[in-house]
Amino acid sequence: MSTPAKVLGGWLGVGTLLMVALIEELPAVPVVLGGWLVGCFVVGGVVVADALRLRRREDLDGLQRSANVVKVAAVPFFLVNFVALARVVLHVGAGDRQHFGLRGFLTAVLFVVLTYLVMLTTSAYSIGCLAVMRQNGQIGPGFFGLHLILQFLFVADVVSAIVVIEVARNRLGTAQRPGPLSRQLLTGVLLIFSVFATIWLVMLPGFYSDYPLFDADWHYRLGFVPFVAFLILVVVPIVPLVAFRTAVRWYLAGDVDALRRSNRTVKLTMIPLFLQNFFLCAVITGVISYFPLRMMQKPSDAWLAVPFVSLSIVPGIIGAYLMLLPTSIYGITCLALMLRQRLITPRFCAIHVVLHLLFVADIISALVVSSRDKRRAAVPVAR
Repeated sequence: MSTPAKVLGGWLGVGTLLMVALIEELPAVPVVLGGWLVGCFVVGGVVVADALRLRRREDLDGLQRSANVVKVAAVPFFLVNFVALARVVLHVGAGDRQHFGLRGFLTAVLFVVLTYLVMLTTSAYSIGCLAVMRQNGQIGPGFFGLHLILQFLFVADVVSAIVVIEVARNRLGTAQRPGPLSRQLLTGVLLIFSVFATIWLVMLPGFYSDYPLFDADWHYRLGFVPFVAFLILVVVPIVPLVAFRTAVRWYLAGDVDALRRSNRTVKLTMIPLFLQNFFLCAVITGVISYFPLRMMQKPSDAWLAVPFVSLSIVPGIIGAYLMLLPTSIYGITCLALMLRQRLITPRFCAIHVVLHLLFVADIISALVVSSRDKRRAAVPVAR
């Protein structure tokens, strides 16, 4: 990897630490961050020049190594950046009530533009990889165009970079098999949460009986399991990104069996966690809806309770759905690989991709895909 890539990765790390240290000192954030941005744009200019140099030399290995360092360093930076800037914008907007928070809106626009410019510097090496592979005929125009666009979009740039880096390694012959930790990380995390969720579900009947067998405080604490799972699977998406890179490596290696087994294991492991989440959402919705419904004078006024019900059920559904998406990484990748190897039809693939994005249906779909692959594998190929 190149020195400018290391410098930019280190500078992003410095920015992350600065924002964490100043998260409670809101007035100091714009000043300190402004000074950091000046240095970032200077380093970013050097990085762009370095990416162009490697591009001219067609140094695909140097480009992919540099892209990997920069994009990995960018993940914690942008997570902390989002939290810090959200607090600054809310603080500025709250102090500008006479203008209906207009200053907060303008501050948000300014910081989004500046953050976007920082993001563009982290995409220089990935774009260089795409250009070299396209010039050498190692990727098609569709792959090149799609990932070139994704490199200019927030969040999608990281996902795209993982694919581009792994494809570059595959073309170079330096692709690595997923290690034990990366293979089992998503399953292990879900298993831990599901164990606690199972304990909570077992404690549930006794908690509401006249003679509870378990400590109520423990039951209350275990009720936060879905919220912690949401933080790890959605808010701080390190585990999903590792799972995605693992899935991409298996896809490029043509390992259908590994994807199929991991998909089935993940989907079965997550069941207790999502059952607990369902019960908690039902309880919260019932509590929030109870008092408005009791105040209704006649049944025809029940529609007035809709805003209160939506206040609880809509965020609950959105949160649960966002947690569902990482658990479908292996399944959707497996379907794509099976289609590529002509083990399934395009229609079968499209139907089960949709099913993998739906509650309950995703588990059934995972089992169907697993059994179908076994049946196909058992049929001898005509020669």
